[in-house]
Amino acid sequence: MQKYKVMREYKDIFKKNLKKMQKTGIKNYIFFVLNIMLFGVNLFSKNIEKVDNSTKVVETSRERSIEKMNFFIPVNEQNRFSTYGEADTRQDKNIYKYTFGDGYIRLTKNWDFNYRIMREFQRYKTTESENPDSNSWDNEISFSRKNKDFKIGNRVFGSNFAVGIKHAENSTRVTENSRDYKFYAEQKISTFFPSLGKGGTYTEYGLALNGVNGSIRNGYSILGSIGTSTTLGYGFQWSNSLENEYMDYNNYNGDLRTKYETVFRWTYELGKHFAISPEATFKVEKYFKHDVDNLSIESSFGPYLLYSQNFTNKVRVYGKAGPVFRYEKTKYGNYNYKKSQLTGYAKLGLEYIF
Repeated sequence: MQKYKVMREYKDIFKKNLKKMQKTGIKNYIFFVLNIMLFGVNLFSKNIEKVDNSTKVVETSRERSIEKMNFFIPVNEQNRFSTYGEADTRQDKNIYKYTFGDGYIRLTKNWDFNYRIMREFQRYKTTESENPDSNSWDNEISFSRKNKDFKIGNRVFGSNFAVGIKHAENSTRVTENSRDYKFYAEQKISTFFPSLGKGGTYTEYGLALNGVNGSIRNGYSILGSIGTSTTLGYGFQWSNSLENEYMDYNNYNGDLRTKYETVFRWTYELGKHFAISPEATFKVEKYFKHDVDNLSIESSFGPYLLYSQNFTNKVRVYGKAGPVFRYEKTKYGNYNYKKSQLTGYAKLGLEYIF
């Protein structure tokens, strides 16, 4: 049985553009990534099985779920739209975020259109020039495809392919606007370990090739990631993620970014619409092969109050609020910053599934 058969002409195009990139240099890498995207669309546009001299198109089913008060609930609706605002009040500044839209639209049985449009404002409580206010955008759109599951031994793996664009933009009172675009092609595989934790562990592996139109210098990056989510039982949950990214754009010249993040929480329902959820987080990030020694550490702990209420079977309001203790430590060359503070966090949103 021959699976995922690719026409010879697409292979020839792929090889031709690879040789062109090697001759012309990294500055044309963004066009190479676009060709990868087109190559991936043709590669995964259909699951093809060849039996004797006939071909059979195999389509996979879609499963959906939405998160309600930290737990995922299966739903039949195939489309989702959510909009929400967040406020984070700290001793030295306030951070306001508004996500205009976050969700997905089903295009075909296997293809989705995904989107997230977010605006952030940071407002400092001092007028000193070294603490300027800032405004930023963090947007992403993508087309993703659910491929046919496959087996390695007795274990079943899910497969997802996506092509998309990420847009990041930031401006302050004293610096010029920075604007970066990442054009990416990404492949993810996932599996479930039922014996790890009382409710099992979901694991996902990802690899993304990014062509970057940078605000300083164009280039590329390669991102590998591993994520796990474990249901420990009795309301306890533990998630972990590890990222490694090779970066060659803007001021990065072969830097290797490594980030590890973990979240541990417990959720207890107070009734139909409310729950309490103490939550602890830890994140560490470092750039290796960088010109300047650096390290960033963030951790937090807070008892949150969760809220979720349906107006109809398709529309609901949700929220999250509570005091949060935060610890931050940053080192960059001779610059050292360390701060512990009690902050407040609040989130309120509207979700529509259809």
